[in-house]
Amino acid sequence: MELGRALRSVLGTCRRDIARFRAAPAPARDKASVHGGREVVTELDLTLQDRLTAELSCAFPGIPVIAEEGLAEIPQLPDECLLVDPLDGTAPFLAGSSDYAIAVCLVRDGIPAEGVIDLPAHDLRISAAPGLLHVTGDVTRLPHHGPRAVLTSPGHTGTVQDRLAGTGWSAHPVATASVKIAFVALGRAPAALYLPRPGRGAAPWDYPAAALAVAAAGGTVHDTTGSDLARTRPGRLDGWLALLRPPDADLSALLRPPAAPHL
Repeated sequence: MELGRALRSVLGTCRRDIARFRAAPAPARDKASVHGGREVVTELDLTLQDRLTAELSCAFPGIPVIAEEGLAEIPQLPDECLLVDPLDGTAPFLAGSSDYAIAVCLVRDGIPAEGVIDLPAHDLRISAAPGLLHVTGDVTRLPHHGPRAVLTSPGHTGTVQDRLAGTGWSAHPVATASVKIAFVALGRAPAALYLPRPGRGAAPWDYPAAALAVAAAGGTVHDTTGSDLARTRPGRLDGWLALLRPPDADLSALLRPPAAPHL
């Protein structure tokens, strides 16, 4: 796959940058989030973004690179572009978690065409395109969450578990969008969820590379409208559900607001 070949060398360099930062962390600072409010950023995020952007600009001349850092809002995406999340999961990374990733997606004709998700802490790299999935590394080293596990954000785990009571599903916390979805593509959990919440959502660089991987593995990732995110123009999402198995009514119900109590 063209994108995977183009990124092979620079992702190795990025892994070394991450190891150096782990050995000698630099202070983090706040930045404006594209969703509003504030979130954390480090010099590592910026270094990785600069490396990836430079490499992609050389490998795909004329295709705009849209990267997370430095954006005040989510832009209108052109039909052809490269989406870059240089460090998806900065806050978990700073807390010492392994739940972070580098995610890149090539968009052609308005839909995801190729994606790469690098999981440095697990020494795994996933390349995906429609009908094609290539994994480098030992998947068996990843945690296996069980046959009725749904991965969700740590802050949502209690809510999701309550709403799944009596269904046989259990909620498991994994902090980062692309990591949750990648774990589904790799068969380490059958489902992952981003629970909708007002004023907050997923950005267009958060999920399309991983959604391609799930689709190539035989599953689906869809949003609150039912759109297949491996075949839909990337944009801001309210919520999403990744599944390796056929549609599940109990999990799909989580993308709808809970019913108001009867008075």
